[in-house]
Amino acid sequence: MITPEIQARFAELASKYGDEAAFVQLGKEFDLNKRGGIGGATEAAMMFADDLVTPAAKSAQAGLTKMIGTGVSTSNGPIGTLGRFAASPAALTAAKVGTGIGALGGVLGVADVIAGKDSAANKAMDATAMGIGGFLGAAGGPMGIAAGAGIGKAVSDGTQFILGGGKSAEQRRMEEALSALQRGGLV
Repeated sequence: MITPEIQARFAELASKYGDEAAFVQLGKEFDLNKRGGIGGATEAAMMFADDLVTPAAKSAQAGLTKMIGTGVSTSNGPIGTLGRFAASPAALTAAKVGTGIGALGGVLGVADVIAGKDSAANKAMDATAMGIGGFLGAAGGPMGIAAGAGIGKAVSDGTQFILGGGKSAEQRRMEEALSALQRGGLV
């Protein structure tokens, strides 16, 4: 957990030397190299990442346990087992990883919509799905919004792939060009 003391020191170091050097110095000053072999800078970066995704992951875990229960008062059976897992630290870790990957997907999804070579209709569908996903992920704060947008983009791309016959836009263009060449007697 990043303490206020570490945050203040990081802000001070980063303003003078930049983020990378600040992470290295934090590793040395706060002995963040406790896990054997992992450098202090990496440890500090991982602690910051953990602090970023934890609120969204806890929100997701709370929503899941609210929906299916914690399994404590539930008798034996699959729902009780699922509830106990949902309330476990392992489920929280899985939610943290999922939130981080989803947020990365959200950032990359925005880049794809802006710089991608897809049609305007495809971009509109992607943007709409990302907006819906971001809205649904809003309970997890900014990381939840980014993760929701990433999941929305993935759902949009999957839908386009399935409805497009399992082919990318480039594959469809190539087939159309080949068909036109065949009609003209060139192939």
